[in-house]
Amino acid sequence: MRRWFLLLFLALPLAAQPQGGLRYRIQVWMRGEAEPLEAQFRLSATPATRSHNRVQKPRMGGWRLEADRTQGTPYAQAMLLGRAERLLYLAGPSPQTKQEPIALRFGSRTLQVWSLEMPLGFHASTVLVEVGPRLLALCDLSVRFEQGDLARLELHLEGLESTAGLAPAEAGTTLLTTLQGWAREARQPSEPTVTVQ
Repeated sequence: MRRWFLLLFLALPLAAQPQGGLRYRIQVWMRGEAEPLEAQFRLSATPATRSHNRVQKPRMGGWRLEADRTQGTPYAQAMLLGRAERLLYLAGPSPQTKQEPIALRFGSRTLQVWSLEMPLGFHASTVLVEVGPRLLALCDLSVRFEQGDLARLELHLEGLESTAGLAPAEAGTTLLTTLQGWAREARQPSEPTVTVQ
């Protein structure tokens, strides 16, 4: 009995250690609304799944988003996290990224800044930072929409916890696909208004 108690006691500090990850805030303004819907969440890495094959091919892991239930707009967190999943970048440099001659400080860390090329005809403000060797993560995204229910969207990196466990995610460049989709929508002409006299 004493041995089990000792093992449990030794395991407690390990369980109490904070998990690593990136802390974000997302804000979404619906058209006509003065106040945004808001959520704070943490992005943490999930390990790559292993197959039963004898030869293990290199696989990328994923990410998990955990909302801070004490902050933000009640009852909107699930919807906002679902939207945030399509707006994140956690991967190596891609042809659309470019290293910039500036850096940002997060607490005691200085992170190299990278820019992200926008699709033709679409305007948004985007900043990436290097959170590990050749590992880029979204730092800031700001978008305004000319039409539709969504008027404005902001997603900001607010803090770094331990980033040692972070690695390129299998869906790590999903932001690029989302931006391409928004650009296609922006190029489509809005439906004409029919006036009946």
